[in-house]
Amino acid sequence: MSDNSKPLFSRPVLALVMLLCTLAIWMLTLTAPSADLPTPEIENWQTQSGVPVVWLKQKEWDKGDKLEIRFVFHTTNAEKSLNQATFAMLMSDSLPLSTATINQRLAPLAASVSSDTKHDQATLGLTVSNQSQYLMPTLTRVATWLQQPEFKQRTFERWQRQSDNSSILQKSIEDQLFTNKNLDTKHASITLNKVIEHHQSLLSSLSTIYIFGGLPEQAKPAIDAMLNAVSQHSITKEQPDEPTENQLSTRHISSNLANNTTLDTNQTPPSILWQSRSAVALSPLTSVQDWMTLQIWGSDLVSTLNKQTHIDFTQLALTLPSKQPWAGWNIQYATHLVPQETEQEEKLTAESFVFADNLPSIKDKKRFETLFDTLVEQLEQQALSPTWWSYIATQVTQENSPLSLEDFAKSYKEAVDTFSLESYQTALNRLLLPSSYQEFQVYQ
Repeated sequence: MSDNSKPLFSRPVLALVMLLCTLAIWMLTLTAPSADLPTPEIENWQTQSGVPVVWLKQKEWDKGDKLEIRFVFHTTNAEKSLNQATFAMLMSDSLPLSTATINQRLAPLAASVSSDTKHDQATLGLTVSNQSQYLMPTLTRVATWLQQPEFKQRTFERWQRQSDNSSILQKSIEDQLFTNKNLDTKHASITLNKVIEHHQSLLSSLSTIYIFGGLPEQAKPAIDAMLNAVSQHSITKEQPDEPTENQLSTRHISSNLANNTTLDTNQTPPSILWQSRSAVALSPLTSVQDWMTLQIWGSDLVSTLNKQTHIDFTQLALTLPSKQPWAGWNIQYATHLVPQETEQEEKLTAESFVFADNLPSIKDKKRFETLFDTLVEQLEQQALSPTWWSYIATQVTQENSPLSLEDFAKSYKEAVDTFSLESYQTALNRLLLPSSYQEFQVYQ
């Protein structure tokens, strides 16, 4: 019996169908949703003393009047306490013949200053209006303030009395995370003369100046004059190296929460956990996707812990220098006892979040996508702000490192468009260093 059946499609038609399918897939790829993120322009020049100036700009900012300037100084961990003392004095009544703080004096000019210190750099921030009637007097006052501050004895004594233990606590945590033989200057040994000398040392260590926002052409000469004046004593040099003895600490203080089991309301425990402070060392950031990974991880940590009824709130802070970055989070526990029958959610301890496999955002793809979509929505708003870019420049990136501001600005849109659960998990496994985990607990 002969077989008279014929193929449904001839070979030419089948080839055409396959080609059309390929083209359709290609078109879907091209039309896939893409984050609405601007690509900033970057202009570079140097001050007369050779300090690099990086100006990041967007066309939308030409219509605004906000200008952010950041002075970045190379320091070492041994100078951190002196940096904090020096900036505290600068931010106080350091203008000559003045009892007002610098920000009180700048407020009528629509300007303000801020400061930040971390492991390997210190930053002085200046927020100004680019309108000439405000900008010119602001630049004149700031140049005088930075070059010739007056550090008063009474102000120093007040700082010694009022200085809290927050910086000492943070330094203690960093020492726990990293074995550091380059010990920090002791708070008690700081004197006014040391602060005055250190101020001059800081000015000579100015390494980079960043500008964010619209800069009118007529304002550029005044900006250049101020930057040249502030940087005239700077000595361009490579970032100081930390001692080679600095290594990741492997000491691990395990959690005493007994896996956060529900408290038995029929028994009176000897003490009730009130607060806990956790910290984990991180590998240095090398890409925008590393930074995105930490944003999603942090959102997962805070939202998951805050949903647990025995926790009042959780706060997370990321400290991301180019060397010895770390993450720390504080948990405030509820003072009341929750009946066990109301506790139905899965319990995760603070320590659970240093292991990637434990994370809800790893185990649940939908949760990851929700957190990622939220991050993209936030980025689409934040990327329009000069203040946000100044944060990225001074808190996330660093010149002459694997992730510079230029790298971030050029690649962050592509990084967002190509991010996936797989890249998130890969980055987490590299970034989190569980063996360094520390936890400190306070009981009532």
